[in-house]
Amino acid sequence: MKKVAVLIKDVEQQYEGLRLSLGALLDQMDIKMFVIDHKIGNMDEAYFDNMEFLDEIKGERFSNNDANVEKYGFQRATVGEMGAKLKDIDLIIPF
Repeated sequence: MKKVAVLIKDVEQQYEGLRLSLGALLDQMDIKMFVIDHKIGNMDEAYFDNMEFLDEIKGERFSNNDANVEKYGFQRATVGEMGAKLKDIDLIIPF
């Protein structure tokens, strides 16, 4: 199984990053989604539902922003910890 990391640094790209993560999971890839340095800008019902679906189909979500961890259930990871997780990744997709 191919391991893929989706790095979302731009709040304007949060939807695209999540959609790509879901699509890759449905294509039998191991996905780690990282939201870096920003709080989710618009947690509407659609984004929340897609995030829950990502969890259900065994995707992983990480963030270094405390609001994402506390309010939205992301796993906490520092930038250094994120970097360590990227060592085993086959494909990194930045947003």
